[in-house]
Amino acid sequence: MLTFMSVALLIYGSMHLYALGKVWAAFPHSFGLGLALTLAGIILTFSPLLVWFMERQNWHRATVATAWLSYTWMGYLFLFLCIGLLFDLGQTLATLLHFTWPLNAALALRTVGLLALAAVGYGMIEARQIQIERVNISTPKLASGHVTIAQISDLHLGIMQGDRFLDGIIAKLRELKPDIVVATGDIVDGQGDDLETLARHFQTYAPPLGAYAVTGNHEYYAGLENSLRFLRNAGFTVLRGEAAKTGGIVLVGVDDSSAASSGQQAQLDTRKALAVVSAHDYIVLLKHQPVVDSDTPFDLQLSGHVHGGQIFPFVYLTRLTYHIRTGLTELADGRRLYVSRGTGTWGPPMRLFAPPEITLITIESAYK
Repeated sequence: MLTFMSVALLIYGSMHLYALGKVWAAFPHSFGLGLALTLAGIILTFSPLLVWFMERQNWHRATVATAWLSYTWMGYLFLFLCIGLLFDLGQTLATLLHFTWPLNAALALRTVGLLALAAVGYGMIEARQIQIERVNISTPKLASGHVTIAQISDLHLGIMQGDRFLDGIIAKLRELKPDIVVATGDIVDGQGDDLETLARHFQTYAPPLGAYAVTGNHEYYAGLENSLRFLRNAGFTVLRGEAAKTGGIVLVGVDDSSAASSGQQAQLDTRKALAVVSAHDYIVLLKHQPVVDSDTPFDLQLSGHVHGGQIFPFVYLTRLTYHIRTGLTELADGRRLYVSRGTGTWGPPMRLFAPPEITLITIESAYK
């Protein structure tokens, strides 16, 4: 964890160095400006740690305000960096081709800053526009009829995602009327906040065939016992290397693999759960990270974790890491993998070209 934190701060500090360097280049140099930029860089780089500290002191209102400022700035800085690098590339190409670059340092700073600000505004609006993705699957393993599953994932409930956000999700679920609701991890955030109250919101809605959940990496960051207590109080049956038969299908759930490095208890083996499953059962595997295990039999795996990149162009890094795209993928052996873009946000309260989703999956019998 210490190594990860050190690397993260190094990267974040370097991003500030780039952005504040642009400010330095755009204005007349002075000791006061240099001192102000240095202090701003230090404070902003370490602001996520300040949020973490304040949350553990139970300074609720101050923590919420600081978190919104800190993580909104994080999103702005990322977009400023991406747009700024594009402008730098354009200036470099213009120099190589002996063209005159039309922007001086001050004008370039204003242009990049305004474009990043516009992207932040759009991204904060997009983060609240939950889309319904519909998936239809036909199988001979279902004797007759159909069953509908609503998948939610990566809500990151806590300091920044609270009552109003959760009420909107529950309202959508009421409209969809699924038979089953599944939550594929990261329902709580690393900074758990008033989880008992949030659990009561879930208690106002109960799908007819039950609600099921698995842990994600953030359930371990928030503390496994606290997270499990919240999920169960919210009405979820937490599947930890376990199976549940409902609606003519079998749900199998497994803990997130990050648990192995957290030092907390984890159930990563599905063999015991699959021992009660026959070859004629339609198996839906709930697994937070979109990693396919060739040794685990399933018909459909539901995952999340990647957020669809959340803020463009971060999507390309997630594709490089997991070698998958969001949405439905037909695997070579006939199995299917569905990767949700997630329903909430982590860190910056925005999404850019990766709108949040609730997935409605209809599994129907092939026998009409």
